[in-house]
Amino acid sequence: MIRRIKLPGWIVIVFLVSGIIFGVNQSVAQVLKESSEPNEKIADSSVYPGLNIKTQTKETDLYTFSVSQPYTENKQINKPIDEWIDQQKKEFTTGIKDWKNMLEENDFRAHLNIQVETEKIADKIYTLEFESYQITGGANGMTKMKSFLIDLNQNKLLQLDDVFQLNEASIKDIQKLILDELHSNQEISSYIFDDMAEKVLKDPEKWECSVSRKGVTFYFDEYEIAAGAAGAIKAEIPMKKIKPYLNEKFAKKIDVKIPEKENRKEEEQQTKDTVKLDPDGKYVALTFDDGPHRAVTPRILDALKKHDAKATFFMLGSQVEYYPSLANKVAEAGHEIGNHTMNHQDLTVLQPNKISEEIQQPSRIIQKATGKTPTLLRPPYGASNDNVKQIATDLGLPVVMWSVDSFDWKSRNAAAVNEEVMSNVAPGSIVLLHDIHSSTADALPQLLSSLEKQGYQMVTVSQLLELWDEKGVGPHYGKIG
Repeated sequence: MIRRIKLPGWIVIVFLVSGIIFGVNQSVAQVLKESSEPNEKIADSSVYPGLNIKTQTKETDLYTFSVSQPYTENKQINKPIDEWIDQQKKEFTTGIKDWKNMLEENDFRAHLNIQVETEKIADKIYTLEFESYQITGGANGMTKMKSFLIDLNQNKLLQLDDVFQLNEASIKDIQKLILDELHSNQEISSYIFDDMAEKVLKDPEKWECSVSRKGVTFYFDEYEIAAGAAGAIKAEIPMKKIKPYLNEKFAKKIDVKIPEKENRKEEEQQTKDTVKLDPDGKYVALTFDDGPHRAVTPRILDALKKHDAKATFFMLGSQVEYYPSLANKVAEAGHEIGNHTMNHQDLTVLQPNKISEEIQQPSRIIQKATGKTPTLLRPPYGASNDNVKQIATDLGLPVVMWSVDSFDWKSRNAAAVNEEVMSNVAPGSIVLLHDIHSSTADALPQLLSSLEKQGYQMVTVSQLLELWDEKGVGPHYGKIG
């Protein structure tokens, strides 16, 4: 015989609330958790042989995050990189939980942005320089630096003693070089706390540094050796000064003939499509953000080619840096390439000089890869303010949003994408899609067929802008999302 036990009401409530809280925390953690590398095996098309990159982005009512994550085929190399990135995500998740009420009450979103600069210093030897910025509450965010030196010839992460002669004399000399550099920098010298700096420098295990062709850069997190006003700090030591202290084997590796930068013959700029659009025609501009992606973008290009459709690709400078030939294929196919910033940061939380840098750097990278300079800007997350608009205006880049959000970033479902677009599309629509999701590539053939059946012609954003100018209608900003 089974006896039913009736629990007091307050116990039931406790169980329910605990379950809800657990579920929320698990949801946030799951959202931020990403696999370190794709499951599918794809031919290596990166400009850095053996090294690839993926950019993860997400936005909710509570937060945005964008993470650029390099990876190799070697799990032992990937592991410490993944662990460091996961730690930043974990701290961010905890911060969101701690500041959740403040975020909601003040209608403020938390932000996590992890960007990486990659430098090839010899054949299959790379420096990865990470910068993590996060703000979850309070007046200021936090910036952390981290670097990794990868030797894919040996399939290993190089340690400090692989790079330097770590004897007592060389350690003292390197410490002096760093302190001299810190004090010679007038912008930060007054903020340096010598006792904190000396304490950090005494222990080589606490050194964070990266190696380039020009020298060695030492990194210090915000507040680590200086007042917060100095921010994260870099001390760059020229190679001619640091070379005597390098490990002999490593010095030989980087002094061996370093592959010259890839010589790219600049392609002649394609003649702009001057075909005038019929003011009474049915036109739609499909736009693809966050690429190029080595697996998805080629599929997008194939589908567009089969339907003789043109589109606009708002590319990240960090992605084009890794896949310049793929960006060039997009341009060669007659599609338009727009600027989506360097690292997918929310521009509205940056100072004007950083906004300008985030916009100008990818334009240079895209121009170098394709021979064409972007003439349109789409800010990440659609986030814009007076500073962003003014700087974009000064740079001659119209800020272009969208009028139809496919929500492909949310549904990750081809049928849902098609239904969302076809339910909301109208003549003159700018449709937001992303060429980083395989489900978007799955959706595109049917989407193009459906649009064609309804009499739509797919054109670039610039073509729509020209048409609107003729009709006295300015850029379509659409909704910010």
